[in-house]
Order: sequence, then structure tokens, then C-alpha cells
Amino acid sequence: CLFPPRRFGRGGLMPASDKKVLKDQLESMAKRILEEGKKIGKEPLVIEYDNGGGQAGIRENPFYPAYEKLLASYTKTLAAYKDMAGDDTAQIQSLDAIRARFKVAK
Repeated sequence: CLFPPRRFGRGGLMPASDKKVLKDQLESMAKRILEEGKKIGKEPLVIEYDNGGGQAGIRENPFYPAYEKLLASYTKTLAAYKDMAGDDTAQIQSLDAIRARFKVAK
């Protein structure tokens, strides 16, 4: 998560510069999740490997753990954004707009 959850002064309003950076990160991550999500079902669950010297076999495809980490990071970033937004209606609506744009569940 880019920003640790915290409250800001003046009623919990997030500085505009932090808000922009965080929104940009959320949008970038959501795009990547959608792109990578298209690969699910197409990528094999396991892949063969050969490290040489008789070290060969089958292992988990690294795509799936990486995708799960991306989703976890995105979820933490959304939570941080919500926490930093506090009770600011405009910022909460902005978060909802990001979710709607990328069809991400609450």
C-alpha cells in the first residue's frame, strides 16, 4: 500500500496532492487487474521447469500468486483511500466512481 492509513487535520480531509497520487495508483492497479484477469483460465496452473543438473519438474505457475498479491495490494490501497477520505462525501464518491469504472466490487 502506498499510503499508511491515517487521518488528516481539518475533519480528515486528504491533501489534494496525496489524493491525486493515490487515485492514479488505484486506476493503474485496476487497469492491470483487468488486463491480467483476462489471462485467468488461459494460463496453466502448473508449469514445467528445468534448472539444469537434473533439477526438473513441475511447479506452480508464478502468474497466480502474483495476481493474488496485486489484488491484495489493491484492496489495501482502497481501504487506505477510504480511511483517508474520512467523511468527505466528494472523496467517497470519487472512490465509488473508480470502482464503477473498473467494475470492482465494494
